[in-house]
Amino acid sequence: MIAGILAGVYLGYRYLLPVSLPFLTAWLLACWLYPASLKIEKKMKLKRTLAGAVLLSLFFGVIGFLLYQGITEILSQVKTAISNYQVVQQWCLSLLEKLCGMIEEIAGIEAAKSREYILFRLGTLQEQTLAALSPEALSKVMHGAKSFLFLLSGIVVTFIAAILLIGDMENIRKKIWDYSWLVGTRRVIRRLKKTTVTYLKAQVIIIAAVSAVCAAVFWLMKSPYFLILGIALGILDAVPLIGTGTFLYPAAVIFLIRGRTGTALGCVILDIITSLLREFLEPRLLGEKLGVSPIIVVMSVYLGMILFGVWGVVLGPLSFSTVYEIGREWDVWD
Repeated sequence: MIAGILAGVYLGYRYLLPVSLPFLTAWLLACWLYPASLKIEKKMKLKRTLAGAVLLSLFFGVIGFLLYQGITEILSQVKTAISNYQVVQQWCLSLLEKLCGMIEEIAGIEAAKSREYILFRLGTLQEQTLAALSPEALSKVMHGAKSFLFLLSGIVVTFIAAILLIGDMENIRKKIWDYSWLVGTRRVIRRLKKTTVTYLKAQVIIIAAVSAVCAAVFWLMKSPYFLILGIALGILDAVPLIGTGTFLYPAAVIFLIRGRTGTALGCVILDIITSLLREFLEPRLLGEKLGVSPIIVVMSVYLGMILFGVWGVVLGPLSFSTVYEIGREWDVWD
């Protein structure tokens, strides 16, 4: 039974979830917008399907506008970074000279030799990267186009499915409650909502808050890449045992070497602010602790990334909780 549960959960999240994701998203949107659609139907004598279509259009319009603005700003910052390539290269070479000089003073290794070795390794890495990218450039473009079309079709399916679900919500809910064989499944889903789903939702809110704070601070520091850095640090902060300090403290050391003490101090203060922000938000968003050891969370994220790739950060803890709750429902662990 344990082997069956493990295999079922893995295959479900690995292969079934991507296919059913538009319909799951549609169900969540329909449950969210159904009460508002019902009120509009009663007050304005408008069919709930039409009211739901209007609300969904407004929702998708706002999300699309925000995504468009964000992606436009990110691409603009990437373009700025590419146009400043020569400046960044000179800055890196100047920093390398200072670091090699410090190594010579501390360890006695000649600055010329350490500089030559570091540049050789960087050159090898650059050649390997270009060799890996060049032959498959066209296929990657085609794959990206296919992914975009797949995403677009998924959005259309989600929109249509959500409207249909809003129109037939009462009947669907009644059928779900009438099926006795779904009782155990409902209990498992209910417990997952109270634990893992609550945890993941809290993490998303914390990531958004940390990203916003970091982006605002980098904007005040007049960084042209404030949005990219803010998002990257928000994601880093959510990864167990890494956090924003992995980037901010080395950056502070670099700025200190270059004589920019104020910027270095700002990096340290920003790490303190993000740490305090997480400590403040987590208890309020999660309420009582989930009762899961931190090492279990780290292990589930690590194994999830091995099994599911980047999405393992989310699917790892969710898979672990699903396996545990299914086994608990059918007394497997006893």
